[in-house]
Amino acid sequence: MGAFRTFWQAGRDLFDELFGLMFANLLWLLISMPLLGLAFFLFAAGSPLAAGVVALLSVLLFAPANAGLTLIAQRVVEGRTFEWRLFFEGFREPRVLSWQIYGLWMIGLLLLLVNLGFYGQLANGIGAFLTVLFLYILVIWFSLLIYLGPLSIIQTDRRVRTVWRNALILALSRPFFTLLTTFLMGIIATLSIWIPLLLILLTAAFFAVWGFRATTNVIAEAEERRRALEEKRAAAAPSGAPPAQEKGRGGQVRPRD
Repeated sequence: MGAFRTFWQAGRDLFDELFGLMFANLLWLLISMPLLGLAFFLFAAGSPLAAGVVALLSVLLFAPANAGLTLIAQRVVEGRTFEWRLFFEGFREPRVLSWQIYGLWMIGLLLLLVNLGFYGQLANGIGAFLTVLFLYILVIWFSLLIYLGPLSIIQTDRRVRTVWRNALILALSRPFFTLLTTFLMGIIATLSIWIPLLLILLTAAFFAVWGFRATTNVIAEAEERRRALEEKRAAAAPSGAPPAQEKGRGGQVRPRD
């Protein structure tokens, strides 16, 4: 499943439930953006430490709001109806898990930005190399947002370590798909800054649906490849031999676990 096809599917999902998703997007914006916007303002004003503290505090609202938006995205992708009250389910059972997942992500983001700021000031080859390296890691870090939210909802094993591990597996198993999807999302995020109406009405909800659609597509393709490999092994096995048992590696190759 290509990145552009997934984008098209997500766009179709968005327009199928346009008004409900617009309302959910507005709720997400009202809850999440005040502290995130304050952190950005403090950083732009030259107070990086205060910006970092506010960014960490923003996770208290941003994380469960994301969980609620992801629950709605799940209904949309699965073709089920939803009510806007479902958004507030993210502030109930998934709340603690979302704090842990997005809290770790925010801490990692702040550490990456600190390293970029430090090595970017070094006027030598090592500084340039490390700056490029951390920029690449930063792109990967943002790409994990595609998978973290959906996996925290659809997995039966919802331990933080398992969610993060499987998000990394999905991202690294389909690097071109992941990077292209991240690039396309970056373009839309940039447009949303220049066209605030997109941010107010659509962007967050669209990203939630897009991320859920991308996650389920990558998982489905991984399972299809695994089934094809098992069928190939079964066909190549000697007649009468017992079927090979897949031992697995603690769930590393099965993102749904």
